[in-house]
Amino acid sequence: MRLRSTGLGNTELEGKITNIEKVGDLVIFHMRTAKPVWHIRVCFQEKDLRKLVGFVLRPKSLLYIIRALFSNQEKVPRTETF
Repeated sequence: MRLRSTGLGNTELEGKITNIEKVGDLVIFHMRTAKPVWHIRVCFQEKDLRKLVGFVLRPKSLLYIIRALFSNQEKVPRTETF
């Protein structure tokens, strides 16, 4: 996973999801970045989850996800537009 923040300038972080948990009305994704080593939490509320699921269920998104599940590509090409 790649992460960017406007507060970090052009810095791009690489990380992975380490845990997902439900706390109250939140679904929390825990992520660990490689360099620098940070623990990042992203919390989704119900409205965010509805939007996420709606996006994932679009035919174009589903096709991309299915391809990704069967792909063995580890490295994703870099892009400056992200």
